[in-house]
Amino acid sequence: MKEPVEIKPGLFWIGSEDPDLRVFDDLFPTEHGTTYNAYLLKGTDKTAIIDTVDHKYVDEFMDKVRSLVDLATIDYIIVNHTEQDHSGSLAYLLENCPKAVVVSSVAARNFLTNQMHKPFNSQTVKDGDTLDLGGRQLRFIIAPFLHWPDTMFTRLEGENVLFSCDAFAAHYCAPGKIFNDEVDDFTSARHFYFDCIFRPFKDKVLSAVEKIRHDVIDMICPSHGPIIRQDPWKVIQQFETWSKPTSFSKKMFILYISPHGNTESMAKAVFDGASAINGVEVVSYHISHLSSDEVRTLMEEADALIFGIPTINRDIPKPMWDVLAYLSTVKLKTNIAGLFGSFGWSGEACKMAEDRLKGMGFRLPLPAVKSAFTPTDELLTQCEELGRVIAEEVQKKN
Repeated sequence: MKEPVEIKPGLFWIGSEDPDLRVFDDLFPTEHGTTYNAYLLKGTDKTAIIDTVDHKYVDEFMDKVRSLVDLATIDYIIVNHTEQDHSGSLAYLLENCPKAVVVSSVAARNFLTNQMHKPFNSQTVKDGDTLDLGGRQLRFIIAPFLHWPDTMFTRLEGENVLFSCDAFAAHYCAPGKIFNDEVDDFTSARHFYFDCIFRPFKDKVLSAVEKIRHDVIDMICPSHGPIIRQDPWKVIQQFETWSKPTSFSKKMFILYISPHGNTESMAKAVFDGASAINGVEVVSYHISHLSSDEVRTLMEEADALIFGIPTINRDIPKPMWDVLAYLSTVKLKTNIAGLFGSFGWSGEACKMAEDRLKGMGFRLPLPAVKSAFTPTDELLTQCEELGRVIAEEVQKKN
């Protein structure tokens, strides 16, 4: 167990290291493990803990806190975000800190109520509210959907320290080293972390950066990965750059899969119809030629998406199911879509995809074009019409 580290006078890292973790939340690969960062801050009058750690490290977390203060003297526990990797030890802490008040956003207090199912002393804060610890003041910055509705930043005024929770973080653990200038460059790990967690919330990242743009920030204390004391604004600017649009031209993409070539023939007809409309860039891709990251980038750039989906064994083929699943992992700027596809003895796939798209709020200007086996000339004409109508919809967009 790494002992507490004093990162500024009276400010301590009291987190936990998990270098062997290889999958986070059963979802994201963590090649470099992770850390669960928490902090203890002493003022002249009050003591605050900022976030806790995953419950599997509760014993060592409590030992760290006890090594620094009498638990009965802790005044505040700041909860920047209530996901269990940050709040998992909170209930244990509260059992031993009889006067501690939980400070959080309104959303976070509601979430904690449903997580702990027992009363606790709480204080909710709004954007710009402050908390005086005696000689040290904390200011709260509400930053919702980074990446939950409850998220906020906590800033140590005067000393220019930003406790940013998941923002500007990374799943990266170099055992025994807690500062970014002590480890090798881990930008790729940070970018992968951003891609897994923040990609659907790019607009929220940009809004949060605007709130801190004019602050002096000398150190970022995130919830995962090394503390950033070298070039903190470089990291903020990386998150900002990754969140900005990469293109402003009107684009529509045709994404299809075609085991026997029939759906591909339909895709060509859709492409021809769409390409006849000026002012819209149309690109068609067989999804097997794209990586998952490339697919998600296309989705974010698209002003319309048209999916070519054959029916295989009464279902959408798994590679296309995966593509449709990516829709919930990105920040879309369109709600315009179209569908086409071939089938043999059954034709359920387009209807399944239609239900998925409509459930996500997409608008389909025309019904799906479906072909039994090889598409006829009449059906190919319908595919051209599908492409043309959707391209016209894109053309009308401001």
